[in-house]
Amino acid sequence: MRQLSLYIVIILIVIITGCGSDKAAITTKNGVSQYKNSSIEITKVIDTININVDSGNLQIYLDDKNEIDFRVKHTIRDYKTNEELEKLLKKYSITSKKQKNSLFFTVHYRDKIKGTQTVCSDIKLTISRRIKKINISQQLGSLAIEDKYEGDIVAKLDSVNSEIKSMEGKLSFECVTGNLRLNSGKLLDGSLVDINSGSIYVKAECMDKSKYSFKTQKGNIRLNFPVSSDILLESFGTVQNNQFTGLVGNIEIETSTKMGKISVNGY
Repeated sequence: MRQLSLYIVIILIVIITGCGSDKAAITTKNGVSQYKNSSIEITKVIDTININVDSGNLQIYLDDKNEIDFRVKHTIRDYKTNEELEKLLKKYSITSKKQKNSLFFTVHYRDKIKGTQTVCSDIKLTISRRIKKINISQQLGSLAIEDKYEGDIVAKLDSVNSEIKSMEGKLSFECVTGNLRLNSGKLLDGSLVDINSGSIYVKAECMDKSKYSFKTQKGNIRLNFPVSSDILLESFGTVQNNQFTGLVGNIEIETSTKMGKISVNGY
């Protein structure tokens, strides 16, 4: 009787082990991708684009066409089978809507991102140079404006590193966590950068009789303006270097960092 009971226990162990073998075999992350390419025609009335991305790497280019082109690669990685991951890919959506003078473009993942999952979209968006205002809302990833943009940029970001190659317009940039780099251009009056945790690098011209604000709670601030600029610097924090030491000026620059250093140089 004892021997029969022992055989039964061994058989049960084998059955249980066998049932769990499929999941146990997945010890590394699998990944699947999906590609979506298309274009959206725009009329002369549309001069504003509103971009909403939850998780992704967003690259923006400029051309002279009367349309918006997008190329998107969705990717999901997790400790699941390819079949399971392909079902998750179906939770991605790309939507666009025209309303008055604006185009709304959204890339969205319709589910909560689990702890082990890597969910990301690589988005290449080519917009018309007729667009004179870009509004960007993004939660995770990176942002890069690859061509010179003439117009205003309004960005409200969560955890995103950003780079603007060149722009001429008003910049209104708010970010919770992430660095900002502006390589060249001309900023219009009232431009501001406000980051909670991250560093700021800006190289640009400023308008006469104007005010600018660059703030970060935790990070360094490096500003570069033409050496002939009539800068009046108002700083809150540790100033490592300031090439504009005048007591008066018609370009008011406000800088502030609680944990970091401030450097303002001429070029």
